[in-house]
Amino acid sequence: MSGLSASWCWMGWPVLAGADEPQGGAVSGTDRAPRVEEAGVEQEPDAELEPDREGPRRQPRFLPPRLRPRELTPEEREEAEYLKKLAAKYGTDPTAIVGRVQLSGAYADLRNDAHASDGTLRIDVPFRKDWLLRVDTPFVKWSDPSPNRAGIGSAAGFSDMFVTLGWRAYNTPEYAFLIGALTTLPTASVNTLGTGKYTAGPIIATARFLSRWESFLFGIFQHQMSVGGDPSRTNVSLTRATAQINTIWAERWWTVVQAVWQVNWERSAKSSMTMELETGRSLIGRWGAYLRPGVGIWGQSLAGAYEWNVEVGVRYMFPSF
Repeated sequence: MSGLSASWCWMGWPVLAGADEPQGGAVSGTDRAPRVEEAGVEQEPDAELEPDREGPRRQPRFLPPRLRPRELTPEEREEAEYLKKLAAKYGTDPTAIVGRVQLSGAYADLRNDAHASDGTLRIDVPFRKDWLLRVDTPFVKWSDPSPNRAGIGSAAGFSDMFVTLGWRAYNTPEYAFLIGALTTLPTASVNTLGTGKYTAGPIIATARFLSRWESFLFGIFQHQMSVGGDPSRTNVSLTRATAQINTIWAERWWTVVQAVWQVNWERSAKSSMTMELETGRSLIGRWGAYLRPGVGIWGQSLAGAYEWNVEVGVRYMFPSF
């Protein structure tokens, strides 16, 4: 599999992310708008999207003491709970058990004058209170005009399908922990648009409330390796770590600052880094839209990296069953 093909196939994968000294206009418990409906506009986050199922307060004993979240004051805890419900409603919390139908499109400028675009349908189905099934189906179009890679040219069609199953093992307003498994299926309509392999691996996502920033820090770790498929295609062994800081602004706007570090073990453990900034707005009811530009920091020729890209999307969130 060519490096360009690998780069595009892995580019859109989610990634199902103590700071000090925030300044600015994040929503706070003292200055945000009243949680009432005015002129038909919903101000209160939809409680049924992310119901409070945390039960008695308890410490995450699976974490070392130094990594456990500190005890919050009653005011901080109320603020964390409110912002966490908003993050679930807006679709920015990777540990939230909420439903979603999302359609996104992206354009990426790759190395050596290559470029790619895609449209991805994402569906999240929550069930049994703390379980989530996610399916991503991408349609990809890319071209590579480089005369040094004869036979690559351009292609368009469906890429590999991504399937993730997650279980939220721990949930409080200040901290949440989700574990799961992810897999890809070789459903690409053209060989160069997919890996030709079945892959599988673990995924871990965490959420931590940053009281001084009035934001959430999300972390996502995942690893995928080949478990079958076309023996003539290159094996897959890829590790990805994602960090995100999510801030809610004025109750209808949000930002997500994201850094993604990847290691491709099939290419002598070479790594890449990308940075992205998402700006989104809640529209009507459970609808939201976002814009996410990004830039490659290093390793732009590796799978999952790029020179620069931009993504736009619209999503509809719905409650769990």
